[in-house]
Formats: sequence, structure tokens, C-alpha cells
Amino acid sequence: MAELKRLLANLTLRQKLSLVVAAAVVTGSLWALVGWSRERDFRPLYTGLAAEDAGAVVARLRERGTPYRLSEGGAAVLVPSALVAEARLDLAASGLPRTGRIGFELFDQNRFGATDFAEKVNFHRALEGELERSVLTLAEVERARVHITPPKESVFLESRRPAKASVLIKLRAGARLEPGHVQAICHLVASAVEGLEPEAVSVLDVRGNLLNRPRPPEDPESGRPSAALLEFRQSLERDLLAKIHSTLEPLLGADGFRASVSLECDFTSGEQSEEILDPTRSVMTNSQRSEDTGGYPAASGVPGTASNLPRPTARPGTAARGYSRKTENITYQSSRTLRRLRIPQGTVKRMSVALVIDHAVRWEGQGAGARRIVEPPPEEKLKTIRELVASAIGLNAERGDQLTVESLPFEAAPRWQPEEEPAAPSAPG
Repeated sequence: MAELKRLLANLTLRQKLSLVVAAAVVTGSLWALVGWSRERDFRPLYTGLAAEDAGAVVARLRERGTPYRLSEGGAAVLVPSALVAEARLDLAASGLPRTGRIGFELFDQNRFGATDFAEKVNFHRALEGELERSVLTLAEVERARVHITPPKESVFLESRRPAKASVLIKLRAGARLEPGHVQAICHLVASAVEGLEPEAVSVLDVRGNLLNRPRPPEDPESGRPSAALLEFRQSLERDLLAKIHSTLEPLLGADGFRASVSLECDFTSGEQSEEILDPTRSVMTNSQRSEDTGGYPAASGVPGTASNLPRPTARPGTAARGYSRKTENITYQSSRTLRRLRIPQGTVKRMSVALVIDHAVRWEGQGAGARRIVEPPPEEKLKTIRELVASAIGLNAERGDQLTVESLPFEAAPRWQPEEEPAAPSAPG
């Protein structure tokens, strides 16, 4: 100890300051190293949390006295690695995280004195929260918000309002929703809300893009086909075009032809009834026959006062008269055939198909003197292609269908360059 004091006394002021600074630097470095090691030990407990869930999780960790850190703008909660499993079990027992807004657990506690209006508002809040949780189960969705407008009932038709809903979603990085997924979200929300139609659900992302196209109300009196009928015609055209491609691509290649299909559909609908009577084929349906027979005595006696006395004089009477009546009624009915035909919408009236075949290109010569030669396909090949396409799409000439097959050279600059021949291998020296 005395030697240390003697050593310090022999140091100059500059040496003492240098020694103090070095000690401070070493102490700070050790402290930073300990802190960094401690921070490095923190592991994610939950990531991608909503603000409501992150607040509830942090409050619970504070109650337990568990150290935590926040990252990703408060969307991720980190705890020491040794406490991750224990913290998750404790939070799961408390029902955390709830994945979005509160759901039907809002009614777990009895609230005495709540008005009917408050109960309706809480029910809609709980329903919106449950729908948000359902939408969040999609792998592409990171956040979701659901807003529901309940229907307005009234005894007056002009005062009634249908139910509506809107869904705001935030997609994960690099993810996108297919049109089928958007339609599924619309049906999911509409099925959970009474009186809500899928067409009344709007789905948009956080950038303001409307993901589902609202269909205008159909007007039967306008005479124009609806959007659903136009989509049906386009789907038929796509199916026919796919058949043409699957038939010709193995023969000509994907770039060796171009095809287009146009359909003329009949969007009118109705019912047709037809009744046919055949007089040559009749049958007896009813037969009635009646016969009446009987008699009645003839009038007798002497007219005058003598016949009206208490003891009239007997007179010989005449014989009684008889009668007979016969009636026969037969009903015949002709054979009848009754047909009822329902005319569907979207029947194909006419089909037009255009097919362009590319010319074959070959080169004569080599190097700069090579000459490009364009050769059209032979007529036999065009005829075979016509027959194959007509069979694939079900061409009906009696209906007025048309199939046009032409051969024209395509504008393709890379194909105009001559192919370089591989260099001949050199002989070993």
C-alpha cells in the first residue's frame, strides 16, 4: 500500500489525469459490456401486436415484475430468454394477447343497469372484434379493422336502410390478396351480420386501394346485361382460348400463333309453354246412363154435383197410363301433351374464332452473306390446324360459327438474326 502511495506521489499531474481517464474508460466499457450482454439476452415474447394488445401485455408484465423491452415501434415485446416460456403461459392464462379489439368476452362481466342502447353498441363492438380476429387468421393479413353499420328497420319502405360493412386490412411485406380471397372476406363478414349482403361489404388496404369492385344495382328495365352476365361471357371466352392454346402449343410453340375468341350470347330468359292436342287419339273419360219407368191413373167420374156427394155413384174407371225415359251421357277427351320449357340466360348464339399462324424462318448461307427466307406453312398443315381447333372448341356451322385461319409473318427482330454455327474443335497440337 505504501509503495502504491509512493508511486502515485511520484507521478506528475498529467500522468495522474491520464490514469484517471483510463480508469473511467475501462469502467465505462465494462458497464457497457454488462448492459449489452444483458440486453442481448432479451428474446421476443410477441411480435406484430396491435396497440391494444401491446398495452395489455405490458401492463401484465409490470404486475409480475418481469423486465421487458419494446421494439418495432411498440409492436414487439421482448423479455429475458429465461422468462419467455413462463411469461407466455401466464399471459395465456389471462387471455392475452387478444389479437385485436375485444370480442364477445366483453359480456363475461354482468353490468347491471345497462340500457338497451348500450347493450346493442357493445354487441356490435364485440362482433367487429370477432370478425377482425377471423380476418387476421389469413396468412397475408397483418392488421385488420372491421366497421359494421347495422340495418335500420322502419314500417315505411323509404325509411329502411340495409346493413353495410367495411374492412380495412394491412398486408404483410410482399404479400397480396387474390380476388378469391377478397371475395371470401366479403362472404365471411356478410354471413356473420344479419341482413348484410356480400355486395354491401367494401374491402380496402391501408394505401386506400379498393380491393373489391362494387357492382351497380341491376336494372331489368334498362335492357343491358348485368356485370355478372358479362363476366360469364368472358369466362366462356377464356375457356375456349385455353382449349386452343393447349391444342396448338405442342405443335406450334407458344410464340408460333395468336388466337382470339368472340362470343355472341343471348341474355334473354323466359318460359315457354306448349300444349298439343291429338284428335285422332281420344279416350272416353266419363259415361252416365239413367232410365226412368212408371205410371199414373187416368181421370174418371162424372163431372158435376153428383161426383162431389158423400156417397157418389160408382162409375167404371179407365186403365192407368205408363211412361218410360232413358238418358245416356258419354264424355270423350282428345290426347293432350303439355310441355314447359325454361329458356336460360347466356346461351351461345354465335362464335367467331380468329387464328393467325406465324411463318417459318430459315437462313441460307453463313456470315454476312446469309439470306433470310420466310416460308409460309403448307395448306395441308393449315387444314389440319383448322380441323383440330374446330373439334376442340365445338364449332357448329349450322349456328353460324366462323373460324378464320390465316398465316402471316410475325414481327420478331431477334428471329431475323442468323444462328451462329459452333466452331469446329481444333485438333490437339
